[in-house]
Amino acid sequence: MQLSAPNCWLQRLPALPEEIAREPCDYFENLPGKNTLSVFIDGFNIWYRVPSPQLDIIKAIGRMLQISCCIMDDIQDNSELRRGAPAAHMVFGVPQAINSANYLLLKCVGEASKLSPAAVDIFTQGACDVGIGQAHDLHATFNGEVPSERDYIKMIDGKCGGFFRVAVGLMRDQATRNRDLDVEDFLLFLGRFYQTRDDYNNLMSHEYTKTKGHLSDLDEGKYSLMLIHSLRNSKEGTQLKSLLTMRARQGNLSPEQKDTVMKILMRSESMEYTLNILEELDNGMDNQLGRLENQAGERNVILRAVLEKLRMQ
Repeated sequence: MQLSAPNCWLQRLPALPEEIAREPCDYFENLPGKNTLSVFIDGFNIWYRVPSPQLDIIKAIGRMLQISCCIMDDIQDNSELRRGAPAAHMVFGVPQAINSANYLLLKCVGEASKLSPAAVDIFTQGACDVGIGQAHDLHATFNGEVPSERDYIKMIDGKCGGFFRVAVGLMRDQATRNRDLDVEDFLLFLGRFYQTRDDYNNLMSHEYTKTKGHLSDLDEGKYSLMLIHSLRNSKEGTQLKSLLTMRARQGNLSPEQKDTVMKILMRSESMEYTLNILEELDNGMDNQLGRLENQAGERNVILRAVLEKLRMQ
């Protein structure tokens, strides 16, 4: 019987490869998508002129942060689909997906440290803002607390707007031109438009039905602007609240229950209200973009093209 330790216990062994840790995130990254954040980065770079090596790092950080947050978001919302395919945790399991998302978040910090000490602070603060926004969203859903419209806006500013602020903050830190160009107001309108339009399309777009499932936001229990408006303004608010309570007990809503929710939203004119908000945000984005173009002395054809594409989706 061998009692002495095998040689491997007395040797320095090579580190484990990262492929298994990255696998759920790599799976997510290979799903078909619009790559909107990267296009926006290219647009802002018309003004900031970040050198290519640093710009590649910033794009990688933005991409990894978004993947990490989206994987966690799917787990927290019990979403089975992402972009028409099984969500990462439905393929690799919840524990492995969580580990992979956390691993990628730490990789972002390492990439930010290649830029500057300030870049690490910019990233960590932005990631914290996203986490706080997500926490308030989850808290409202779990406790069945209908947020005010004002609180909903603040949640969007932290959650969706945070991705844009991280990328642009890193770009300003590395900019070779227009470092004093403050795009914060434009980013506020952009984040609010992006999230509100996404919530609206989730309930109204046939394309979303194919990629995320039929009225998936209703199954997840999220308080979209449409639901908040109807709950606070409709004569059928009590009935709508009861349906959302049933969702929490059942885990989802039946097709018939979803149809009833949609009829209440239509009768309360909450969809029209949301479209009006989107129109005002669209005008705000356009005005802010014009102001920035005048300040920078350069028309931004990329940002104008991507905003036009957003309007059509």
